[in-house]
Order: sequence, then C-alpha cells, then structure tokens
Amino acid sequence: MGRQRCNLATIPAAGRGGWRRAAALVAVVSFAALAAGCKDEAYMKEESVRPVKVAIVELSDGGRTLTYSGVVRPRIESALGFRVPGKIVARLVNVGDRVEVEQTIAQLDETDLKLAESAARAAVASARSRRDVARDNLDRAKVLLPKAIISQAAYDTRRNELDAAEAALDAAEAQLRQAVNAVGYATLKTDKAGIVTTVFSEPGQVVNAGQPVVSLAEAGETEIAVAVPEQDAGLLTIGQQARVTPWVAPRVSIEGRIREIAGQADPASRTYALRIAVQGPPQSMRLGMTASVALRIDEPASLVLPLTALAEGDGGPAAFVVDPTRKVVRKTAIAVQGMDDNGVRIASGLQAGDMVVTAGVQLLRDGMPIRLPDEHAQAGAR
Repeated sequence: MGRQRCNLATIPAAGRGGWRRAAALVAVVSFAALAAGCKDEAYMKEESVRPVKVAIVELSDGGRTLTYSGVVRPRIESALGFRVPGKIVARLVNVGDRVEVEQTIAQLDETDLKLAESAARAAVASARSRRDVARDNLDRAKVLLPKAIISQAAYDTRRNELDAAEAALDAAEAQLRQAVNAVGYATLKTDKAGIVTTVFSEPGQVVNAGQPVVSLAEAGETEIAVAVPEQDAGLLTIGQQARVTPWVAPRVSIEGRIREIAGQADPASRTYALRIAVQGPPQSMRLGMTASVALRIDEPASLVLPLTALAEGDGGPAAFVVDPTRKVVRKTAIAVQGMDDNGVRIASGLQAGDMVVTAGVQLLRDGMPIRLPDEHAQAGAR
C-alpha cells in the first residue's frame, strides 16, 4: 500500500445541483482524511527520532571495593567440660555472664571420687609397709651373707623383693595422685577470662568426661567472620586492611585486617571463611551482631560502562554507541570483564571517550536516529 501524498490542491471544486452537494461532501471528507494522513506521517517521522540519555566511557581508577556482611565472633571460643565423669550438683554461671580466671563454673558430686582417694591412700600405706619389710629382710641378709649363713641366691631373692616393693609403692603413690586430682577435677574452673555464650548441661545431669558444660568466648581480640565467594577469595591476602562498620553504629568505622583465609571452601555454600581481626571495638559492638566489611582491591585500570547501558546482542552483551555526526546509534558487541563500583568493566568492544546510550536501550535498534539531551532541551525551548 503506497504512501499518500499531502497534495491538497488535487481536491475537485464543487459543481451545481445534487451531485454538486454530494461532491462537496466527498471533498470535505477527503480533505479531512488527507489532513489526518499528513499529521500521522509527520508524527511518525517525529517519533522515529528517539531522545536518549548518554554517558562517556571512561577508564576506572584501577581498583574496586568488595563489601560483605559478617558476624562478630571472638577469636577463641572454647567448650568447657569436666575431666572426670559424674553428676552435676551445681552450675554457677548463665549465658552472658562475664567470668574471671579461676572462677568456679560448675561442681560435680565428689562422694565416689573421695572414696577412690581413700582407697588409693590405703593402697599406698600397704605398699609402703611391704617395702619396709623387704628392706629389713635385705639388711639382715647383708649381715648373714658374709658369714655364709644364707646363700647368694637367698640374698638376691630378698633384694628383688625390695625392688618389687619399691616399684609397687611408686605405682600406689601415682594412683593416689590421680585420685587427688580427680577430686579437684570435680570443680570446673576457668583458665581464661571471658563471656559465657552457651550452656549445655544443667544440675542433676550425669555427664561423661569431656562433655561440654558451657561455651566460653575468651576476652581479647574480636573478629568478624565473613563468607567470601570463590571468585573473590583469590584476590585477598593475609594482613590486608579492611573497613568494618557495625550495623548498630552505621557512622562508626573501625580498622581491621585479614587474619585468616580458609584453605578450603565450605562444601555446602562453596564460599571461603575469612576472619577479620578488629582492635579496640566499640562497646556497642557485641558478640553475634552483624557488621559490614569493605575490602579494597587494586586492579589494572579498565573501561567502565554503566550497568543500564548493557543490551542483549547476538550471543552476548552489547552497547549502543552514538555517532555524534550522523546522530544515529550503532549496536556494538562487547566483552564484560567483571563488576566495578560504578558499573561493569569492559574487556573489549569499546574505547575511552565513546558515547553510549544509558537508558532505554531495549527500545533501540542498530542505525536508529536519536536526539541527544541538549538537542531535546533546545527543541523544547523553541
């Protein structure tokens, strides 16, 4: 169907009579249709030139900042338990309590342990008596042997009996020391100052040796536990500086450093565990709270493109580059290298100084005429 030409001079003039009136009516309708067609053609021509927003492709400063969420953790958190089995008769701390060195945490029933200690003391007394008898027999044998009253074999037997008695006494004394220590182990005390974070056992519960009773976070250096994806773990190093911002105090910024990077990824999340050591944390930052960790990564300078400028090309990403002379856009395939603080880093396809469209790229096509923002403002002023 051909396009109508806006030639209003081709409309016939009205004649006489009825046919003249009909012809006049047809002329009016034709005139209106032709006028509407001209208006639509002008409107379509106007709409084909699309106004756009643009930006200039620039080189980045050669670095970017990685930001992660972490949890405030103590550097050392230990599960404390009794070194002997027994029944808990008292637990003297609760979750959140601060404890000092050698402070009693819990107590076991000492009845059986004290009986074992008494039996060990009796065994020591018996072994000591046997040793004394064996020593007296050997002393008498030393007097009788030169007089040939006893044989050399009898003398050697008495000497061996003394050696065995002394060894038995040593064993009995060692068992006594173990029994005494066991009585002391019935009282669970702290060897470090810290905060009780978890309680595992209650009074009346029978526990085995080594079974956790409480968990203690040792006072001292505080750390931020962070999970880092595998694509970023290789960019980080031990000792690298970090910026920590507690969630409860968003205006507070704390210096930190990477103390530890896990050598193996978590099998479930495929992330690497990081420990950020923090010196002198504020009082408002408590264990278990969340914090934001910012890590600066130094990288070679690269081209940065706003994220909104990315379009879908033939088998990959693309961008619409503006030809400022012809006022048209050119769809250009690009290769994305990674993310940046201000957008995406471009590996190839663009050059520094290129003007690209940053809004409405899904409505553009290759070679479409466009109007730049300054031209749009001038057209509106006219």
